[in-house]
Amino acid sequence: MKTFRTIAAFFQALLPLLGFGVVSAVIYSDFQSPYNLIVAIPVLVPGIYISRSIFNMMRRRGVISVIAADNSTFDLDNLEPTEGDGVFKLTPEEVQSKFLKDKLELSACTVSIYGDWEGRQLNIQHKLKTVEFDSKINTLTLLFTDNCLLKIRKPRLIFSTSSYLKIVKATEVLWQIPDDFKAHYQFSYLNTGKTIKTKSNTDWKPHEYDIGIGMNAIYLQG
Repeated sequence: MKTFRTIAAFFQALLPLLGFGVVSAVIYSDFQSPYNLIVAIPVLVPGIYISRSIFNMMRRRGVISVIAADNSTFDLDNLEPTEGDGVFKLTPEEVQSKFLKDKLELSACTVSIYGDWEGRQLNIQHKLKTVEFDSKINTLTLLFTDNCLLKIRKPRLIFSTSSYLKIVKATEVLWQIPDDFKAHYQFSYLNTGKTIKTKSNTDWKPHEYDIGIGMNAIYLQG
């Protein structure tokens, strides 16, 4: 899987490099020396930088994830689901109610937080144990049977199908996993409106390409 992702990322990153390369080659051939080099090199250098950034981002996040969501807006997520398409738009209270009535179709799932989905037990299957919404503090809490826990503060735009549950917007997401000493490792993702600020009671520091403010706050995939 990682090999395929690397190959796909390479070819995607090659496209802008070829574009900058063609422009640079035209400039080099049309301008007189030494001006051709003076102009062509500054044109080619940004192409190399952009291609390298695209390659690194796609290799870490995945090609489809970057293409579909990294630079997206929430406009499409504001659209009401069409009747019969199997997508339900829910409030936090309705998420809790559907779970209590055993009508929340999603059972076992992996977890993605603002596009961050590898390591720290995010990419293993979890089964929901409890779903609680505290309206006083506007926080939705999802507890899994393995004692991993999600707390989503001010969740907005929630969509549910048989294969996923996604929360498009949230103010803060806390991911908590148990350690070997019956304590908990905690990882916080705070949406400031311009960036995602992270903190943890561990030495974890996310890579710059692991998290994107344009990604869904929570994506639980079955």
